[in-house]
Amino acid sequence: MSSSKIVVVTGANKGIGKATVQSLIEKLQKSVIYLTARDENRGQKAVTEITSIKTLATNELRFHQLDITDENSCKNFADYIQNTHQGLDILINNAGIMFSNDAKESAEIQAEATIGINYYGTKLISSHLLPLIRKGGRVVNICSSLGVMKKRYSDERIKQLTSAKTLEEIDAFVEEYKKHAKDNTRKVGGFPESAYQVSKSAEIALTLLQAKELEAKNVIVNACCPGYVATDMTHHKGYLTVEQGADTPVYLAIDENPPNSSFVYQRKVTNWY
Repeated sequence: MSSSKIVVVTGANKGIGKATVQSLIEKLQKSVIYLTARDENRGQKAVTEITSIKTLATNELRFHQLDITDENSCKNFADYIQNTHQGLDILINNAGIMFSNDAKESAEIQAEATIGINYYGTKLISSHLLPLIRKGGRVVNICSSLGVMKKRYSDERIKQLTSAKTLEEIDAFVEEYKKHAKDNTRKVGGFPESAYQVSKSAEIALTLLQAKELEAKNVIVNACCPGYVATDMTHHKGYLTVEQGADTPVYLAIDENPPNSSFVYQRKVTNWY
């Protein structure tokens, strides 16, 4: 998969998203790559920075504003892609947030915000863009090994999420977590304390449903962990560079023989529960 692709990377104005865009520019040909971000100024700045140090060659890099939690923003972007390109080949869902360990916000507020962006936001933008993915396309949802359920959840919660066959069942799972976060009964409820962990577990489950949904179009869909990367999200404590963190997402997006319907860590299929 090396030529003439329409590519979208969400949350790409910095960190792993930005590094993913840079890597795709190096590896693709005659492709249009969309760097999207919620903040227009930061997104445009990222495009300017990339084009100042990277040779685009036959590729084109464009910015488009996108807030994955906003229905109108998602619809407007999907309409633009449809009208401009009549479809999409590669979607990399990278946008997400994580509160720091010493955050002052309550567990309820952290749960609402984190799950609202990482799970519901990914679900929302996917609902608008997945119908546009062309046959043989790719979807990569950048998750985390913190979403691996083993030893973090009760057996009942693991069974609940891993057996989910509908989006509504995943929704119910995260809503139950949010209720326990509000009541400060997360452990009793069989959940980990961290809203980020729950959001990423739910996003992996979402990925596997998307893989089934797109199977008939021969679209390859995977979730991945980029590794412990030095970014703003990790307060730059990670041991991998953003370029190293972009390796697995880009591999899943363009390699000729990637896995499918899997959780992938550093190019290896890994059990997520």
